[in-house]
Amino acid sequence: GDVLQALPTNSWLALIVRLLMTFVVAMTAPLIVVPCGEMIEGKLGIGLDEVRKRIAVRVLLCMLCMIVSEHAPGFVHVVSFIGCFCASIIGFVLPPLFCIQLRHNTRKDNVTKMDFISCCDVGALVIG
Repeated sequence: GDVLQALPTNSWLALIVRLLMTFVVAMTAPLIVVPCGEMIEGKLGIGLDEVRKRIAVRVLLCMLCMIVSEHAPGFVHVVSFIGCFCASIIGFVLPPLFCIQLRHNTRKDNVTKMDFISCCDVGALVIG
């Protein structure tokens, strides 16, 4: 559920936590909107000199995200699932995959037998 709603309503500490969370969201939102807006502007062919169109694209992007997050039922669960899926891929699947790729590219000879480290990497890739 929502952690901020679980906080008490009449505590100074809860108020500080809510204000800091608002600050974090306000500071990280541009880090998400700017690259996404630039990709949309590039697909639409909007140049750097068309400032009004760029502002309109970014405002519409923010409005669309706000509308989806407010009206989608169980949106928190969807975002949690996506976050957990991405974290597990980044933490458990990509490292052994990169290790296998690097070991394959750096081998001088084309030995087809797999050594112990390669077996561990393949095992971690399958299990992860």
